[in-house]
Amino acid sequence: MKKRGQTTIFIILIIVILGIIFFLISFGSRITPSLEPEEFPDVVSYVQGCLDDIVKIGESSPIVRANTPGTTFESRLQDYVESNLPLICDDFSRFNEYELSVEPLENVQATLNPNRNLFVEVEWPIKITRGDKVVIIKDFFTKDSLSVSCCFDVAVDSNCKSIESRQVNACGIYKNFNPGDDISFNYDGIGDVCVAC
Repeated sequence: MKKRGQTTIFIILIIVILGIIFFLISFGSRITPSLEPEEFPDVVSYVQGCLDDIVKIGESSPIVRANTPGTTFESRLQDYVESNLPLICDDFSRFNEYELSVEPLENVQATLNPNRNLFVEVEWPIKITRGDKVVIIKDFFTKDSLSVSCCFDVAVDSNCKSIESRQVNACGIYKNFNPGDDISFNYDGIGDVCVAC
């Protein structure tokens, strides 16, 4: 009777051990070590450079600057980046030391604040595989300041409102500004742009 109890315990123990081994083998193959995006600065800087270039080109493009009814400068720039970034940034073959899978752009967001600062964020998933390790890089961001051909030397707050009384002469325009005056105007299809220097 003792031998029968020992045999039952031994069989149960073997079944548990085999179950654990099976579990580790089947689920262990699904878990792959991950890499950090910082390990691929060449890919990140390549895409970042493309994004910086396409935003610079887009912000001065007549298509983006055209004052089309029902659209904003930001929406036209978003469309421009979405259409052109994958065309400009298409030479991923240079990264032959690992495997890349480039997905379509998921989201492009452009924001122009009153002080002419332009922010463009892009979600573009790029899956990088090196050996059995995988990382997905997808968030890219650029910031630029829109250039205007003429500006007024007036101190302003974050909403482009004058914080001083001042008489200025710029681009042949003589103007008196008082505290609280708006120092922006509709600039070349962009919308209200701060023109304080």
